[in-house]
Amino acid sequence: MKTFRIIMSVVVFAFAAFALPVMADAPVDGRIGRAELRYMEGMIDHHQMAIDMANDCLARTDISDALRVECQAVVDAQQPEIEQMQAWLLAWYNVQYAPMSMMDMMGMMGDGMAGMDHSGMDMSGMPATDPAMMMGMMAGFNRLEGMDYETAWLESMIDHHDDAIHMSERLLERDADSAGHAELRDLAQAIIDAQSEEITRYESMLTEMSAG
Repeated sequence: MKTFRIIMSVVVFAFAAFALPVMADAPVDGRIGRAELRYMEGMIDHHQMAIDMANDCLARTDISDALRVECQAVVDAQQPEIEQMQAWLLAWYNVQYAPMSMMDMMGMMGDGMAGMDHSGMDMSGMPATDPAMMMGMMAGFNRLEGMDYETAWLESMIDHHDDAIHMSERLLERDADSAGHAELRDLAQAIIDAQSEEITRYESMLTEMSAG
């Protein structure tokens, strides 16, 4: 009987060890690992675009208090998420990644995109943020004032949030077997939930503005 208990203990321990989730500081090999890298780098850049849009909004003196609250909420939510993903990239994949702001991108475009090759990669071999996408998010904003600006900002941010939701859904679909980091899956789901709620609020604000 004692021998049986010892054997069962070894079997249970082995099964538990096999079932353990990915260690917090361990990289993930293969396709899931590449998906995690793409997601975090892409979402860091994506969040930076939203923060740049929010900061442009907060710098305005002709916006409503309601929109100012939403713009500040974007900064408050997404800046910590950028920092968290940067920490995970470094801890899990030994990758240091920093987003490029729209102001930096404008300067880069003015210099003829110096430092990039024809493939859209920077000289370090890392994928560069798409400047057309970044600038397109705020196309014509500098010509708008008051309610016209608020309408354009909300519509643009709705589209931007929708992209973030799809990015997060793709990661969760790719990691449907939970082979990757649970922390990243949790963040992806949190982004889906939070930004879906924000889209609903933004749509309500647009409806109220058009009715007024």
